[in-house]
Amino acid sequence: MKFKPPFHEKVLELALVITNESSTKDYWEAHNQLRTICETHENTILDHPFQWETLADFTKNNDERMSVYLKAIQLAKEQTQQEYIASIAKELAELYLEQNDISQALAYSKLSKNALTHFEDTELLKEVEDIEKRIFRIRT
Repeated sequence: MKFKPPFHEKVLELALVITNESSTKDYWEAHNQLRTICETHENTILDHPFQWETLADFTKNNDERMSVYLKAIQLAKEQTQQEYIASIAKELAELYLEQNDISQALAYSKLSKNALTHFEDTELLKEVEDIEKRIFRIRT
């Protein structure tokens, strides 16, 4: 059985509220609870990239989203969590591509593909390859 990150169920519960909530007040309440979990666990034994990646996934401001993903990937690298490195790097590649920062987009897509050599996730690999195709269309 795979190890679940600390507070996994609570983070998933908040993600479901954020995803399904039509009320702006309830959305932000759940988002703030998720942020509190992340900040409370930051630099402790309970700090985990899953929490930060989930927070970034539901952060609307692109600059803030980028900052949270960068925090998540740093933690994933420190903990050698290849699955999180792959998925977070893919998100960063996408964000950098949206900003037309081709160099960073390519660097993160390569990081994601490298992490994907440690486990199998054909859907994530396809998403990364799609990003790379878009990068190479821009470069040519």
